[in-house]
Amino acid sequence: LEQIFVPPSPEAAPNRSGPAFDRTSSLRQSGTSYASVGSASSGPYNRRPPPQRKVGQKMADCEKEEALNLQVEFEWVLHEEVHSVLKQLHVILVECAHRFPVPLYGNEGKKQDKFVLTAAPEQLKCIVTLTGDSITHADINFKVQRQQQQIQRTSITQDYPWKIQQVQDAANHLQQAINHIDNVDSAYHFKTSDEVLHILGNILGALQRGRTSLVVPRKKPIDELMKSRNMKALSPNLPEDLAISFYIQSHKLIFVAYQLTNFQGTMKFDSCQAECSVPWLNEVLVLFTVALQLCQQLKDKISVFSQYKDFTVGSRSPSALSY
Repeated sequence: LEQIFVPPSPEAAPNRSGPAFDRTSSLRQSGTSYASVGSASSGPYNRRPPPQRKVGQKMADCEKEEALNLQVEFEWVLHEEVHSVLKQLHVILVECAHRFPVPLYGNEGKKQDKFVLTAAPEQLKCIVTLTGDSITHADINFKVQRQQQQIQRTSITQDYPWKIQQVQDAANHLQQAINHIDNVDSAYHFKTSDEVLHILGNILGALQRGRTSLVVPRKKPIDELMKSRNMKALSPNLPEDLAISFYIQSHKLIFVAYQLTNFQGTMKFDSCQAECSVPWLNEVLVLFTVALQLCQQLKDKISVFSQYKDFTVGSRSPSALSY
């Protein structure tokens, strides 16, 4: 135990002599070193950030660039696409005109078709020859409602054809649409959207009227029908309480037989009808629809540019004209 707890001799103690620690000098040196780092003019922490452009200026530049791009596209549409679409429309409408059975835009017309219209059970039978816009011959048989055993017979002869005005009306409107396109010089440069919208509006109006003439028939009132020239041309004439009618609805030729009855002082009528599909009508309606869609698409595109009232040809700056 004495050996363990014997204090070491002074000779065995380590020599800790050395230069004395000077706190003031240490602090002074440390302060000097930090000051030297902070005062360095070439250090990375002393660089100023580059000047930034204002956000408002950037937005203004973007708006100018967008307006310039729209102006370039607007002029391309006026100078190139409008004439291209009008040319396509002209091809479609001329093809449509050649489908009509009447003389129209170089088409000789007078196409002749024969159809059989029947209504079961043997209520009505009509054999029709359709030449152009008129029924030039028809053999008509139908049963009278009040007397099922009685069959009424009449006919249409070539001397007094039954004219279907809808066909000629549609052809006239189609001719107007083609004329509107023909009146535009292929070398003409449109300057404003209003010019184009005016022409497209005229074309669309004519096409819509032409298509409507075939799709929505103009049915005559029964009293007007009975007094019509067509009824008086039947051979033999029908009794006063019977009437017939031919009209077009969409791609079909429709025949209707009417019978009038007086019920307690009120005139009523019963009807029986038969129909058949006319091939050239279906083709005409398809071409009408294609032309309407093409014309409407161009009108919608021009209408977008018409919202920018400052857009006219030549409104770009000289530096932008090189685009």
